[in-house]
Amino acid sequence: MRHSLLTLILLLLPMSASAGSFDDAMAIVNDPTQLAVKADVAEKLFKKAVSENPNHVDAWYNLGLLALKTAKTDIAEEHWRTALKRDANFLPARARLAELDLSNPSKKGKAIIELNEIVEKERFQPEARNALAEVALGVRDWAQALKHSRNVLLGDPTNVNAYLNMAVAYYRQRLYDQAFLILKQAMERVPKAASLHNMKGLIYLAKDNSRLASESFMRAIKYDPGQLDAIINLASLELSYGDFAAAEKRFKHVLDKRPDDPDVILSHAVVLRGLERFDEAQKGYERVLELKPDSTKVQYNLCVLHYQFTNNYLEAQKSCNAYFKSIRRGHSKFREMRRRVRSIKELLQAEAEEKAEAAKCKQACEGRSCGDDGCGGQCGTCPDGKTCSEQGACVEAAGK
Repeated sequence: MRHSLLTLILLLLPMSASAGSFDDAMAIVNDPTQLAVKADVAEKLFKKAVSENPNHVDAWYNLGLLALKTAKTDIAEEHWRTALKRDANFLPARARLAELDLSNPSKKGKAIIELNEIVEKERFQPEARNALAEVALGVRDWAQALKHSRNVLLGDPTNVNAYLNMAVAYYRQRLYDQAFLILKQAMERVPKAASLHNMKGLIYLAKDNSRLASESFMRAIKYDPGQLDAIINLASLELSYGDFAAAEKRFKHVLDKRPDDPDVILSHAVVLRGLERFDEAQKGYERVLELKPDSTKVQYNLCVLHYQFTNNYLEAQKSCNAYFKSIRRGHSKFREMRRRVRSIKELLQAEAEEKAEAAKCKQACEGRSCGDDGCGGQCGTCPDGKTCSEQGACVEAAGK
């Protein structure tokens, strides 16, 4: 089940002077159901706002968020840098730019320094604090993640990302009741926050309550049709209890938005295997290997595909051996894979012996139309009225 829990929140920032196009755009981005179908309209309205007022930093900032929502990080960066050219002290844009650098190992250290400098200037600055909370979550520093999140909430008691980071911190420690309490408090303030309902679904899954998990994922999708993590989680749940048709539709929808996401491609391929669309499943696995050549999950799934479903034991041997070499004794699949590898070796040996025997029989029948092939079969049979000679030819029966 997918545990990608962090979400993008478009923020309504204070305005020194209101503008109709900006307000109309914010009405869209603050309503997830509208944003799912009118993101392009919101973008045009923000662009109109900056054309009317080039110093409208809030519009530049939200243009960056819209670009980031569709994974256009270069355009997002450009918009945020433009906002800083208009106002060098516009901290949300500084924080977002630093956050982009967190994914670059060579820039990560400098980015963390920048984020800490921002919160020194403004203690409750939400973008910087939330980014630092995510960094802390990445290194399992639960105390720091909680500290940063609480500081955000002191300045903004409705900040969804802060509540989410707190819930994640408890969830990853398997403190599910505490995580649930955080979500309950959050939903009293922001009851339609899709990311919180998605997180709630994951907690229900951890407690083995698939029904309530499914309801939570469905609710997340209802409040935000673009909540892809909730769609993935629901599809994974449907896959787990064999509803391949429903899962396939959901994964396909996500792939339309994330065509190069290896995890989604892999899950979709598993669904295709369940639908007995084996050739398509293999293409999916091969695509994952193009994106992640070192993916051991793909080797395992290729092993299963060819060993259990296509009976292509040569291909199964390649994938099973590759996966078996990647795990150690004590791994949950070690014994299973050891049995598979041995079984495939025996099957290939038996297959080779059968082919050798068939070739031997074929050779014994060369130039013969009938008679014993020496392997318990016949080289052929003669039509009525004819009999097989010692030389293996069909001749007229005696007395005819």
